[in-house]
Amino acid sequence: MGWFPVWFFNLPPADPGRQATAADRPPDVTTGLELDGYLEVDRPGEFRLLVGEDVHHTALVDDRPFDAEELSRGIGLETGLHHVAIRGALVNSHWSLTPSWNGAGVWTGAIATLSPPSTIDRWLRPWGRFVTPLAVVVLLIGVVGGIVRRARSPSTLAYVAVLSTVALIVGWTERDPLMRGAPLLILAAVALNPPRRLQNLFGASLLVGLPFMALFLPKAAREAGLFTWYSSGDDWWMFQRAAYRIFMQGYWLEGDEPTFWFQPFYRWIAGALHMVFGDSSVGELLWDSGAALVCALFAFHVTRVFAGFRWGIVAAAVTLSTFTLGPTWYLLGRGLSEYSSAGFIYAAALLTLRARGGYWPAALGAGLFATLGFYTRLNNLPMTVAVAAFALPVLQQVGTIWRPSAWMPRVSRISAAGLLGGVSLGVWLFTARTYYYTGVPSMLYGTSSSANSIWRGIEGPWDLAERLTSSLLTLLTMNDPPRFDVRALAVLVGFGVAVLGVARVRHFARFPLNVSVFCLSGVVGAFVARAPTYPGRFSTHLIPAAVALSVCAVALLTMPRQPKSARPDLPPPGTT
Repeated sequence: MGWFPVWFFNLPPADPGRQATAADRPPDVTTGLELDGYLEVDRPGEFRLLVGEDVHHTALVDDRPFDAEELSRGIGLETGLHHVAIRGALVNSHWSLTPSWNGAGVWTGAIATLSPPSTIDRWLRPWGRFVTPLAVVVLLIGVVGGIVRRARSPSTLAYVAVLSTVALIVGWTERDPLMRGAPLLILAAVALNPPRRLQNLFGASLLVGLPFMALFLPKAAREAGLFTWYSSGDDWWMFQRAAYRIFMQGYWLEGDEPTFWFQPFYRWIAGALHMVFGDSSVGELLWDSGAALVCALFAFHVTRVFAGFRWGIVAAAVTLSTFTLGPTWYLLGRGLSEYSSAGFIYAAALLTLRARGGYWPAALGAGLFATLGFYTRLNNLPMTVAVAAFALPVLQQVGTIWRPSAWMPRVSRISAAGLLGGVSLGVWLFTARTYYYTGVPSMLYGTSSSANSIWRGIEGPWDLAERLTSSLLTLLTMNDPPRFDVRALAVLVGFGVAVLGVARVRHFARFPLNVSVFCLSGVVGAFVARAPTYPGRFSTHLIPAAVALSVCAVALLTMPRQPKSARPDLPPPGTT
């Protein structure tokens, strides 16, 4: 027996320790329906309750019993408040519940509440249903008006409108190949020549962000109001189970596990998305898409500083295309932690760069987002710490990495302090929580790090070398077992550029130091642990940095004498 609707953690197996079977899911399971509420009407009339063919129910209205046939024909009610209690069984899978009052929905023809309506309920209900659509309209007018006023570029706005419309149409077709290739259309922005005031993150948010998000709106709209049957026994299911226990049963600190065998923070994200959207499936799709966009905006920004605006657009488009065309496509909206962690980490990198101008709120934000990126995926800790490299300007060349005297004076102290201070505090709090529940002062105690350790049970140097190579190539090729995949070419090239740059190979020493270090930090985890993986899952955080370096390499090949970053119209060293 369960309360209806089962909107949060639906139909789990009776034993939480085992996977669900066919006997635990519709149509092979019968579940209970319990619905209690109050109906207040201002005149006599008829209450009807129509249900789906697989809903078997009875009801008590003011303590009077009624069967399904009587409810479907309609029962007369007098003016005033009435208590309605519905009990039934849901068999097979054709379920619906449609209550009406005098032929109209109870939500418009009467006041329907879970508890007896208060004075404010009676005052708000006649017009309260208009609040949400009016708020949406006002918000859209405000946002569109603000964009138009700030952009002041008809050609740019026309491009955004046309491409966003095309993305909406592609998303509405539900044709997977079209949706996966749609981000390549963003490359059309390279032909534009927007005003200089739009050749920045705001302009990229218009040219790249709006079309990309528009691609997923139709899918989100279709999923709104529907149940998502969660698979069982996998990470997705475990996150949903933990989210239910946190938000519905109050395990706010424990989070369903005294020590985190499964990745920690995403369970809180999933629960919050449930609370905001009513079902996390829609929220997770929009959340993951937004995280992917943050990653693309990072690639745009660092590439723009190094090679110019158009190359920045290329980097953003290639990043998003790698996400959608590559093996990571199915992770968008899947309810796992990879995109969330990457989004937090790359947001922290952008904020660290922003803090170089002395803006301390950005430094604090960088520390917070970097910590959340670590909490969301513990194996991303090396990359989280490496965000501190963005206390240096993007134009600091990687060839100076072995000469601290060349780059130490250019480190922004406020950026480095905000990032490293925030991460250090986050690590301490995580360890303190583990100590609180276990008495063991260890950050990794109780996690899956030991079980997935590459160094466990080594049978000689060749075995170790094989393990390390296979683990690294799994990240770089976005496949497990590793194999060459043309869709991972930008990741492979970007990693090679970073390695050659740190080795100070001629020409490669000219690339950004911070992006190179950041990219290399993204593979450190491969030398520590390896878990059975979904394809591309552990490559997500590496893609934006590697793609940015790949595009910078192509740009450098087209202008071998001097990168466009030397042009006077681009930010001078030390400002970004």
